[in-house]
Amino acid sequence: MRFRTVGPVLLFVALIVRPELDAQVRPVYDRGAAGLTQLLLRLSTTASVLHVGAHPDDEDSAFIARAARGDHARTAYLALTRGEGGQNIIGPELFDALGVIRTEELLQARRLDGGEQFFTRAYDFGFSKTRAETASKWNEQAVLEDVVRVIRAFRPLVVYARFTGTQADGHGHHQMAGYLTPIAFRAAADAERFPALTADALRPWQPKKLYVGGRGGGGGPAVQVATGAWDPALGRSYAEIAAEGRSQHKSQEMGTIEPLGPSSTSLRLAESLVSSGGTEQSVFDNIDVTLRGLARLTGLPDGAIATELAAMDDAVARAIREYRPGDPAAVVPLLANGLRATRAARSALRTLNVSPAATGEADFLLAHKEREFSTALVSFSGMVVDPLAERETVEAGGMIDVSVRTFAAATLARPPDVTLRTPDGWRATRLPDAAADAPGPRRETPAHVARFQVSIPEPATPTLPYFLASPRVGAMYVAGGAADLTRPFQAPVLEASLQFSIDGVPVTVSEPVLYRYADPVRGEIRRDVNVVPAVALGFESPLLVIPTGSIANRQRVSVHVTNLRRQPVNGAVALALPSGWTATPSTAPFALAGANERTLVTFDVTAPATRRPGSYPIAARATVGNVSYARDMQLIAYPHIQSHRLYTDASSTAQVLNLSVAPVHVGYIMGSGDAVPDALRRMNLRVTLLDDAALNTGDLSTFDAIVVGIRASEARPAFAANQVRLRQFMERGGTLIVQYQQGEYTAQNLPPYPAQIAGNSRVTDETAPVTMLAPQHAAFTFPNRITAADFDGWVQERNLYSFTSFDPRYTPLLEAADPGEAGQRGGEVYARVGRGHFVYTSYAWFRQLPAGVPGAYRLFANLVSLSKAPAGARTEPRTEPRTEPGIRTPN
Repeated sequence: MRFRTVGPVLLFVALIVRPELDAQVRPVYDRGAAGLTQLLLRLSTTASVLHVGAHPDDEDSAFIARAARGDHARTAYLALTRGEGGQNIIGPELFDALGVIRTEELLQARRLDGGEQFFTRAYDFGFSKTRAETASKWNEQAVLEDVVRVIRAFRPLVVYARFTGTQADGHGHHQMAGYLTPIAFRAAADAERFPALTADALRPWQPKKLYVGGRGGGGGPAVQVATGAWDPALGRSYAEIAAEGRSQHKSQEMGTIEPLGPSSTSLRLAESLVSSGGTEQSVFDNIDVTLRGLARLTGLPDGAIATELAAMDDAVARAIREYRPGDPAAVVPLLANGLRATRAARSALRTLNVSPAATGEADFLLAHKEREFSTALVSFSGMVVDPLAERETVEAGGMIDVSVRTFAAATLARPPDVTLRTPDGWRATRLPDAAADAPGPRRETPAHVARFQVSIPEPATPTLPYFLASPRVGAMYVAGGAADLTRPFQAPVLEASLQFSIDGVPVTVSEPVLYRYADPVRGEIRRDVNVVPAVALGFESPLLVIPTGSIANRQRVSVHVTNLRRQPVNGAVALALPSGWTATPSTAPFALAGANERTLVTFDVTAPATRRPGSYPIAARATVGNVSYARDMQLIAYPHIQSHRLYTDASSTAQVLNLSVAPVHVGYIMGSGDAVPDALRRMNLRVTLLDDAALNTGDLSTFDAIVVGIRASEARPAFAANQVRLRQFMERGGTLIVQYQQGEYTAQNLPPYPAQIAGNSRVTDETAPVTMLAPQHAAFTFPNRITAADFDGWVQERNLYSFTSFDPRYTPLLEAADPGEAGQRGGEVYARVGRGHFVYTSYAWFRQLPAGVPGAYRLFANLVSLSKAPAGARTEPRTEPRTEPGIRTPN
């Protein structure tokens, strides 16, 4: 997306711009006296380090905090993926939506530990046991190119690989990250590699050192990085800060204690281009990262820009000595001198007759110092720039007002020059300058206010994460523009820039335009401004399950319509159906009066008697005047992260399949969040969600089956506390079906008979052959006869967190294995408990059922129907299992 600016432009200014979107967590360590101290200390060094891992949560958070806030180095974490293939303990979002949440959680962590954040185009397709499997799904060269892109753009002196590239890393993604990092370390310096990067003005770069995490790294010397050291300015140790940041990985349930006392990170030196000086005390040992050493570090001849560098260094040293927390403005003249010297050094570079590579590297570092001096100058002067929009969302074709407010500790010599950056095609009109807001209760008094009215064209692209703008190709995102390719999210849609002078030195401050509001409980909340369509619509259920039969089948289908603009909207919704299907009515009108008002329109969709098994698409379209809308909007909003909006086609799938289910009443104990209750309702079953009161005192005898959601043993204390009542439910004839849990489930002795979940026992290959160990069991014969075809078309994985050992009173029902591994029989087990039934099933129903996998519906229908199985149906295996057509049975 290209941008334009409205307002005057100065040519020779330092631009202060935030490298990332605002996170939701407040940057407590960047504020007040502690933040000002860090600004000064950061000015004194050119140190930089890039840390590389595979996922959110792989990072060595304590190292990042120590490097960024202790060594004051430019520090970044590069995660190959955004964690899309994991589970979500805080809500129902999976896949791409989960990747957005985890991207945000990384930003929250970086906001606390002080690092920056990068990614590659690789998509987390789920747990992988080998690098070979990972390589079969990722475009390895594209991922390597992205790592090289980050190295050339960030230009770190040190690279720290979290993993070794060996099987000791465990996860196949970890192995790939460890394998690619040393290759990228060398390839980043090779001008012949990845010519597209050179076209993007990313010159080759050779980092000075490569370290590998303490679990590997060969025989190189080790360095112990003291992460438990206490920082007097921050009032905490780096390990404490890191743990606070790590607790932001809430979707992974990673809240942790903030440890006190000594601790360290052990790194091994794998490659070095600098001379060794014996035992290292820091990863920057033997690299001159002082300001005066900048010329030699970048390859300039001795004495080049020495006067300017000395002036910069002297200004910083004096500012550090003379800074007093009670009077930060006293060092403003020193910082202004440092900024002048930095600009003089950049000008002097252009007069040197030396290699372009050396001047380019020197100018790269000096440009960073210019930004840092400018930031410090503004911060120490007490200047605050706060651009605010009147609301969080603006629809295509609408308008939004923006106020750019400046607060200054001292009176501005003259009003700042204010510009507003907007995307191409937008129109920003500067309104007449207004006096500062009148003082009064709950009012603010800025030194200057500039107001704009921004018009958004129709059509305008809704705001969504750039990496979701195009459909993925397999397990790789499609590359977007080079500016956003490895960033967490794209730049804000609106950004204000102010140009003014401090102590006679011109600076430019650039800040994103945000929406601010007061939550009655949480207080002030700030959100990014998003462009939205005028209308969003989508199906209440993205999936219909229709059994085969000989007569027409009618289903009630509901479509929600939301008004996303401030004016009333009227229109009509129509469905696009498969050939031979009909909808009554053919169109449904709607009228919405206000912003965010929502309504449902309903249709009776009739599938013909001649329907055959298969997937049939159904689409919805809303027409408002002469404009049509056909996309739904998913809002991702949690207290600890910024909100995001995702857009999908307004479509549903009718899955016609040969399905039978007993008329059972199902109670559902929700765990960390899944869509299985909706799947049960699609089978035309009565489903009741069991809250804590129902578990504690409710009449469980009204249910034929109770299904336990994923990770309920962690998310629902009432589930663990009511095992006696649930056992009584089974003993009296009920069926308890427990979906996958983690080790806490067996550690608390929650199963009816002893069992263990040790580690992460799973089958990751969703195409792995499945053996029915008891093919005559009712789980495979009533009311649906299960065949090999029912295990076709599965998504992401077969099972996860299976029983690794279990009491003989359990009957294993299924066996599966990843290639080259022994068969796993603890993925689904059955036991009689009194007159009832217990099933532990770690097969990934929470993924298969929402995806509409036909066999998953047939298999799960049999499980919930167990209590209705006829007396002749077996619930124990035959001594000699009979081979079903197309099904393997054990030898």
